[in-house]
Amino acid sequence: MMTEIHSDIDDFNTLLETLYSSAPKDPALEKLQANAWERFCELGLPTRKNEVFRYVKLRQLYSQEYKNASSTDLEKNDVAPYIFAECQESALVFINGHFMPKLSRLKALPEKMVVMGLGEAMRTYGALLTNHMTKAIKEEKDPFAVLNLALHGEAAFLYLPPKTICAVPLQILHLVDDSNESPFLAPRLQLFASAFSEIELISKHVVLSTSKCCINQRIDISVEENAHVRYVQSNCHDSFNVWHFDALRATLKKFSSLHGVNVSNGSGVVRNDFHVTLTGEGGEATLNGVWMLSGKREIHQHILIDHQAPNCLSRQLFKGVLKDTSHSSFEGKIMVRKEAQETNAFQLNHNLLLSDGAAAESKPNLEIFADNVKASHGATIGQLEKEELFYMRSRGFSVLEAQKMLVHGFCQEVIDMIRQPTVRLQLGSQINE
Repeated sequence: MMTEIHSDIDDFNTLLETLYSSAPKDPALEKLQANAWERFCELGLPTRKNEVFRYVKLRQLYSQEYKNASSTDLEKNDVAPYIFAECQESALVFINGHFMPKLSRLKALPEKMVVMGLGEAMRTYGALLTNHMTKAIKEEKDPFAVLNLALHGEAAFLYLPPKTICAVPLQILHLVDDSNESPFLAPRLQLFASAFSEIELISKHVVLSTSKCCINQRIDISVEENAHVRYVQSNCHDSFNVWHFDALRATLKKFSSLHGVNVSNGSGVVRNDFHVTLTGEGGEATLNGVWMLSGKREIHQHILIDHQAPNCLSRQLFKGVLKDTSHSSFEGKIMVRKEAQETNAFQLNHNLLLSDGAAAESKPNLEIFADNVKASHGATIGQLEKEELFYMRSRGFSVLEAQKMLVHGFCQEVIDMIRQPTVRLQLGSQINE
């Protein structure tokens, strides 16, 4: 059995080498991508012996065959049905993992805001990007997150100059069409939010292909002093054939904030890997998530909030609902370093199991080196309360109706954190189906 597992890893490594060597590369990024590939080779593909991948069925992934995906010539009308009402003139479009400026809608964005491909940005902001990416490659410990830096196609670069306020939400639409068989996608976005700037991002994936695919996404967010970023992220897929890795790397400076909401129905397998680092005094990070899983769908959440400066606040609330034989795991860590005095940090993970075959794992964790800290964490895994069901039944609701209403209320606490009405309604309906 062990020999077979290692054989699968060797085969998948060979596949990734082929993807890396055959993918077209922008000359401005080629050296950095080579460095990222070297870092990936140092880390190696994980196995289930790696604690943070313990519950991920990696062997299933390693037995798959994938190909590099090419972009296709679509028209703006082709992507129009997938643009949120609030983002009709503010949407970045990725097709098969590649940023497509011609299909993007930028009219409502601030005039001074910079939106371009990452390769083009290297020619203008080369020193800034090189320093940032070199540091990111060196410090990255997650193999799939650094693999994105090696394999990404045309990535997107966003720059908000100081005091620039983006008054409309910006949608990041990731569309996978049916022109590629078994595609391996590595979409990437780099955001720099300068001092006193503000922006809200809304990420949505639409997989039209019935073929199996692997999405290995990464977004890097740098939030400067007194800047504020909101990020809504959807991992909702209709297909069971999707493997979806999603890495968020965010750095917050003095008095800045990041507020994130993740909504998912699990697809085949989803693994979110979110790291937020508070490097400046008075920073605030909020990460919330909700998932509704059915069938054999899976989601795995790995969260790290790293407090490196005093007087910062972080909050986490993650909720899961599971039925049939679905499976979830949550591993959240709050790290408070010695210099991060007067930290406030809170973490909660609640799970509802609606069937005997569903399973949820939860591992909240605190690692505190400072002595003046308010921190708490907790987790629950259980079923709907019989008293609540009885009360609903006594009011004339059927068992199914009562269960649906209670689950809706359980999830809605997180859904209501989404500010945009159409986005809130659509994502809420996707997980409450």
